[in-house]
Formats: sequence, C-alpha cells, structure tokens
Amino acid sequence: MFNTESGTAVKWIIVFTLLFATVLQAKSNLEPKPQGIALVLAGGGAKGLAHIGVLKALEEEGVRISGIAGTSMGALMAGLYACGYTADQLDSLANIMDWNRLFSSAPETRLTFLPDRIRGRQDIVSLSLRGLRPSLPSSAVSNMRVGFLLSGMTGPVQVMKGFSFDSLRIPLRIVAADLISRNRVIFSNGTLYERQLASMAIPGVFPPVKDDSLLLVDGGILDNMPVDAAVKTWQQLPVLAVALDSAGSVQCPEDPSMLTITGMTFEALSARANEHYFQEPDWLLTLDVHGAEIWSFAKADSLIHWGYQQGKEWLEAHPELPRGITPPTAGWDPPALTVRNILFSGNNTVSIMAIDSWMPLDSGDTLNVHRIMEAGENLYASGLFSMVRMNMLPTGEAGIADLAVHLKEKEPGSIGMGLSYNSGFGLDSRITIQYNNTLNRGIRSLFNAGGGSGYCFLEASGILNDGDSGEYIGLGGSIYQIRGEEPDCQGTRKERIWTDQSLSLTYNRYISWFGFTEFIIGIRGRNYAGSENTEAYPLTGVSFLSDTRYDLGELSSGTRLHLGFEYAPDRHHTHYTLNWDLRRQGSISGPLKMGMYTWGKLIWGNNYRWQESRLTAARGIPGYRWNALPSRERIAGGINFSRNIRGPVFIKIDGVASYDFKAYDLWNDGNLHWGAGLAAGVNIPGGTATLGPGWNDNGNTRWTFSYGSEYSFGPGR
Repeated sequence: MFNTESGTAVKWIIVFTLLFATVLQAKSNLEPKPQGIALVLAGGGAKGLAHIGVLKALEEEGVRISGIAGTSMGALMAGLYACGYTADQLDSLANIMDWNRLFSSAPETRLTFLPDRIRGRQDIVSLSLRGLRPSLPSSAVSNMRVGFLLSGMTGPVQVMKGFSFDSLRIPLRIVAADLISRNRVIFSNGTLYERQLASMAIPGVFPPVKDDSLLLVDGGILDNMPVDAAVKTWQQLPVLAVALDSAGSVQCPEDPSMLTITGMTFEALSARANEHYFQEPDWLLTLDVHGAEIWSFAKADSLIHWGYQQGKEWLEAHPELPRGITPPTAGWDPPALTVRNILFSGNNTVSIMAIDSWMPLDSGDTLNVHRIMEAGENLYASGLFSMVRMNMLPTGEAGIADLAVHLKEKEPGSIGMGLSYNSGFGLDSRITIQYNNTLNRGIRSLFNAGGGSGYCFLEASGILNDGDSGEYIGLGGSIYQIRGEEPDCQGTRKERIWTDQSLSLTYNRYISWFGFTEFIIGIRGRNYAGSENTEAYPLTGVSFLSDTRYDLGELSSGTRLHLGFEYAPDRHHTHYTLNWDLRRQGSISGPLKMGMYTWGKLIWGNNYRWQESRLTAARGIPGYRWNALPSRERIAGGINFSRNIRGPVFIKIDGVASYDFKAYDLWNDGNLHWGAGLAAGVNIPGGTATLGPGWNDNGNTRWTFSYGSEYSFGPGR
C-alpha cells in the first residue's frame, strides 16, 4: 500500500513527464522541416548531357531542388540550372549546339585573315616559339568557346545578384581539383563560368585554370560525385545523387580515338582517388548511357532522352521524395546589359591600337550572349592571342555592366616545316618562321626558306592588318634560284641556271569575309647564270581573291578564286597580263563530290620569253609531266569526281584539257591537249597524298605520286 505522500509524489512525476513530452512535441512542430532535396550531378563528359533529362523529370514530378552541386559536366549543368535556366532550355541548347565547333581551336573562318587561307601553308610539324625556343601547347582541345558561351549565359545573373553562389535561384557548389596542393576545392563563390571551366578541365585535354596560387583541373580526379560536399553544406536536406554508369560497366571501344583513350585513362586513374571523399547519398540514381563515351556529344538527343526516361521510372518507384512545387512554365531569359567600360588585361606587348582594330564592342553597346561570343571570336581571329576570356562586372547601376577582357598573348613566333613530293621532280621542303606581333603593332612577318630538286628559294613578307576596317598593307620579296631546261633564242632546249627576283607593295581591301581586292606595285626580274644582264620590268596590278573553303584539303567544299590583271609599263617590254584560277568543289549526294575548275594566262604586248605559262604539279594535266607544255597563252579547265571511302581516304577521277596558242590574235591557230587520271588519296596532316595513273591525248601513260600542299610544289609554287 502506498502512503499519501508517496502517492502524491508519483502523481507529480507523471504530470511533469506529460508536460515535458508536450513541450518537446510542440518544439518539434515549430522547427522547420527540410524543404526539398539537395541534388548532386556527377561528371562524365558528354554523358553528363543525360542530367538534362533527369532535371526535366524532376520538374514534371514537382520535386523541389533546394541545393545543387556538381563536378565537371555535372558542374556545367548544375551552374546553368542554378542560374534559372530550365531543363527545356538546356535541352534546346544541347541539340542546336555544334559541339565540334565549340571545342575547336580553329578561328572562325569568316574572321580569319583571308590571305592566310588562300596562300596558307600546311605544316607537318608546327611549334610555337618563345624567344628562340619551341614551346608545346598546354592542352589538346580548346575550351575558349565554351567560356564565351558560359560567360554570356551566367554573367548577367552575377551582375544582378553578386558573386556568391548562395544568391542564385538555387544555392550551388562546384568541385575542382588543385594540382598545387593536390586537394579538392569546393567553390561557393567567384566568377561562375570560370569555376565551371575549372571543374571540367580534364588534364591534357582542356587547359587548366589558374586562380591565384591554385592550378585547377577537373574535379573528377578527386571527387566525381560530391555527395559529402552537399551533406556538409545543406545538413538539413536529403541528398539525391545522379551517377553515370556503374563502376563495372566499362566497354571496350572498337576504334578508340586519342580523346577516347585519354578519357578512359582519366576515369580509370580517378576511380581510386574518389574513394577518399565517397559518401553514400540518401538516394542514388545510376543512369545507363548505353556505352556512350565522354566525347559522344553527337548523341546529345539520345542521352537526354535516356536520362528523362530512366529518371521518370526511378521517381515513380520512389514516391517518398519531397514533392509539391509547380513545374516551371517558362525559362529565364538573361536581360541585355549596357557596356560602361571595357577593361583589358594580359596584353603585355600587344598595343591597345592593335586590339581596338579587332574589338567590335565599345562603351554604350549592348551586352548579351551573341555579342560576347562575337567579340571573343574577333579577338581570337586576330592571331595575336591564344586565349580570350570575358567577364561581366557589376557597376552598382541597374542594367549597366563593365566588361573585363582577359587576354593571353599568343607566343609571337612560330616555326613550321612542310614537305611535298612529286614523282615528276622529287622532294620539296620548306621551313617557315612567322612572327605575329612585329614592333608590338600586330604586324605579321613571314620568312620562308626551302627548296627541292634543282631549285631553292627565300621569301619574306610583312603585313599590317586592320581587322575593323578590313584593310591591310603588305610588303614582300622573294628570290628563287632554279636549274632547269629552257629553250634559248634559237629554240634549242638546254640546261640553264637562273635567278628570279620580285619585290612588291600591296594594299588590300576586304569586300566581305570571303573576298578582297588587292592593289599591287612592284618589280620582277630574272638573271641567267653567266650573263651580266638582268631582265626586269616594273608592274602595277589589281586582283580579286576569294576562298570559302574551311580547310586546305583537296576535297574541301567551297569556292576559291584568284583573278588578276597586271600592267608592265616597261619602255621596251610593255605588256598586259590576265591570270585566273577558279575552283568550285561541292557535294552531289552523300560522300560523292564534284569539282569544276579553270585556270589560265593571257598576255598582250612585248613580254619576255620566260614569262610563258607551264604545267605545275598543282595545275597539271594527267599524263603530262610537270613543267611541260610551255605556252604564252593558255586557257585550261577540268572536272573531277571524288568519293570518300572511309575517314580521310578517297578516290578521284580527273579530266583536264588546255588550249594553248602563241598570241591573242592567233587564238584560232592553237593546240588542244587533254588528259584523264584516276587516283587514290588520303588527307593527312601536312597535305594530301595521292597515287594514280594518267593518260594523255598522245596515248602516253604516266604514274604520279604526290604529297603535300598544292601550293608548295616546285618552282611553279
């Protein structure tokens, strides 16, 4: 039996216990419950495009994302999504993107220096020069255009909201690896697009990003799926991580490229290092990307579809995920900003005068993605810079921004070596030294030296280019010494040695990106060994040059035209010359291509005998040897059909004819020559290699093997 006092004590204990439990329950009801989830997107190159599909599925299911973190391609997607772009917007961007162009280091064709394209060289080996020492590139692939795109897409957000990633529509964390400290770096602030580039900088593939004392590369080296970073940052949020393939699903590619091998090596080496930071998420969604590789950007549409399909199925199987938000009906459209100031840095030797001639933006202009990419492309096409970065900076005024342009000057010099071979005359070799910033004014200096069987040459030129006005001025000269057969005054052919010299000053004006007009004054001459006399004449001329090809490959589609008229006001040898060289190459159906071309030379007046037109390896007739069929007047043309067999390998059929005559008033008393040829070829670095027979109108058969740029062959170059 309890006494009264002990019974009273028990009652009070029960009362206090109930009160304490009630208080705890009330406190727990007042505490905010976790809102949404933290989403972690793993890296994986092109495979990361599947994240877009998962984001689309999460939007449709109404899953609230209250924090987002990513590595590499996951950082790129996470950063854009955190800014406010929807999955549909990212889907559209991925499918319209020219991924090969985005990662290309080649300047935009319409902006490149046209004479470089028309008279361009093809080098077997080309190295940049730092002083007189060769230097190697820091990466195999450029991410500069990716930077232009991301800067234009993320810059306006940071101008409006600042540089803290917590101020974005969705708080964000990005992971990179520092090669100096060998540690993982988690970014919560800074210039967003630079953090994204750092996180996806696969060593050796993309250039590293320097940030003060840090040398940043792909975060996937150390932490490809940063779950622990999300857990530490958003402790109240459950974590959903999206991985790309499982650890044991690596497949052996049939024909792996260099980039494929590099990517597989990177994934293999980083797999062990990732174990140090690995943490299990609350939910893990592992996507099957059906054997896609880190460079499978051509499968963008399929990757997004696979991510969406698997994301929907996974979400249906996990109803416990927090839901309840309304899917977005419209994406975020970055507002256009007005430029207040343009600030340049990194131009240690290139003058502002040289930069201004290539910069299409000025104070008061509108800033948007298109204008950012246009400005970056222009500056890169100048040939003065190896890297261009654009940062939008807040000014404190609504709708106004400063533009910071960070430049990395190109090594001013480069050295290249070219080789060509033709079975008709032998080997032709060339060494080229080019300097892009002579006198710190953006003047291009070019020196060519080389030779081949029976000849040697030296060429020098300097060009001052104004990219803004489309004008340039050039000064050039050349010396050739040649040993060959030529007819003497009596018409007897014998071996002779002669030296050709030329000096010219040109003024050029662009008509459009694919063509320009060139005005020239100069002097040309020839001196024969054993003779004290030099046969020389002054000249003036005008020409039109055009080239719409994207590369110098023999089967590259496009039109090339050189049309020139010259007048030689020499007292004893006054004459006029008309030259043309027109080639049009295009596709007929699929891999089948057709080309049509014509070239020729007409002379009026009293010219020297050595000004006759001859066949060259580049402008020949199948079945005839090079340097054959000298003629004062020539009209020639041809047609070819070609088909790519596999990759750079092709077959080609040629038909060529020429009509030669002695003078324009004797045009009806000429000779017709023709030939047909069949060749197999391959486009490889340094030029095109072809082998095949040719048959001419005399019934002769001649086999020819050639390799190298068509502009490098022999004295006819």
